[in-house]
Amino acid sequence: MTNDAADSQLLIQEKWSIELLARDTHTEIAKVQQIFLIEYRRLAMNAHITAFLPLLTCNCVRGILDAQHLHDRGVADHSA
Repeated sequence: MTNDAADSQLLIQEKWSIELLARDTHTEIAKVQQIFLIEYRRLAMNAHITAFLPLLTCNCVRGILDAQHLHDRGVADHSA
């Protein structure tokens, strides 16, 4: 299976989680998908047990998006 096919399959399997993350963090689905794939690959490189990778990836993505939103809000507060 090619990387594109594997990525597509993963995004289909995790569609509900990705949509929930996008809604909860007020982020575009495409951006959540992109970060999800990057983090999934990063975590999968050293994973011995892969059953929990989607859950761990969601937690990482939520942390990244929350940090970005806090940073963006801080920048906006300082520029006002």
